[in-house]
Amino acid sequence: MISTKVKPTLSRYGNSLRYRDFRWVMLGSLGGQSAYWALIIARGVLVLEMTGSSALVGVATFAAMVPRFLMPPVAGYLADRFDRRTVLVVAYVLQFFNVLALAGLAFADLLTVGILIALSLLNGTFRAFQMTATQALVPNLVSKDDLLNAIALNQLSLQGARLVGPALIAPALFLGGTSAAFLACAVLYVLSIVCVTAIHTRSTGALTKGAGMLQSLVEAGTYSWSDPQLRVLFILIALHCAMTMSFETILPVLSQEVLSNPENANTLMMAVGGGALIGVLAISGTRKANSRGMILLITGALSGASMLILAMARDLPTSMLGAGAMGATQAAFMAIAGAMVQSLAPDAMRGRITGFSHIIIGGTMAVLNLVNGFAADAIGVSNVLWILGLGFTAIVVASLAIGPLRNIYRGVAPVPAAAG
Repeated sequence: MISTKVKPTLSRYGNSLRYRDFRWVMLGSLGGQSAYWALIIARGVLVLEMTGSSALVGVATFAAMVPRFLMPPVAGYLADRFDRRTVLVVAYVLQFFNVLALAGLAFADLLTVGILIALSLLNGTFRAFQMTATQALVPNLVSKDDLLNAIALNQLSLQGARLVGPALIAPALFLGGTSAAFLACAVLYVLSIVCVTAIHTRSTGALTKGAGMLQSLVEAGTYSWSDPQLRVLFILIALHCAMTMSFETILPVLSQEVLSNPENANTLMMAVGGGALIGVLAISGTRKANSRGMILLITGALSGASMLILAMARDLPTSMLGAGAMGATQAAFMAIAGAMVQSLAPDAMRGRITGFSHIIIGGTMAVLNLVNGFAADAIGVSNVLWILGLGFTAIVVASLAIGPLRNIYRGVAPVPAAAG
């Protein structure tokens, strides 16, 4: 009796896991993303301890994120020009050596804020290649019918890493300090390297014969902007990432100002990750186009509204509740939106279009994390959360007046379309 109920549920929510190479990609992504989010917290805590400046925490976070505003077009070109699995392996290896250098300097007491920011910039650069190659590769590993589920589960590894990464480094952070936490992140990158080297699938895109990198990028950019569905989705995703997902700078500051302990930022990030796991799992079995559209609308509005819980919180349990709600709604929104974008992108230029999406996601998050650091100093961290949360909720309501988005919400437009 139990097996007859459990089997269809597993098939619906985890069907992509039957593909061997997808399992390795997802596990490798979990390791790499866990290391990244753990580094965000550990670096933020260290900078705050060294300087007492939330603005400099914002600068360090900005440095780790801003490459996603600059490098994804190049990463997308490489993911279409070369074997995507090879690009992914190289990206993980470079991240491993980067964090190993960070840990070594920290243990030797030679790490300055300037060096930390420079290494953050390099780490973010390598991660831009990692994420672009991963998202371009995933649709090559599963059937088009399982694409939404695969993208949702890959998003699960990204968002769940907000829980796993901080949780795994928590003992090192509290017992050995940030130096030990950095070393733990290096171990996570080793896991990613091992997993990705086990992938058998080889795939590349297709560039116009004789076209250089600039021409190839212009071709993909023109295609993305001329498609009305991709265009409005990119704009909505940009606003979502800018206003609801740029909280990495805010968490250490809120933990210090409201909760009186900056290391509680690690706990709040874990709450975001836990909520993200629930949110992505809840929508991973969705198959109807009209259901996806309504989920996009509802989770978008709730992404802004959930920030108000964190803005009002004055104790750790309430703050964790707000952080968890943010993680659940934001992850569900990004999983649905990401599936729509990937499904609409032809495989021949999926790497480049994925690169453009990462500019939108990473660039807006990088800039707003920098702005939020200075804004928290100027008007207070709770006020920043109020402004951003109410602002994005209002934008989602207003988006109902935009024809292409309204059609997507209603499921009238063919979203997601068959994978290229």
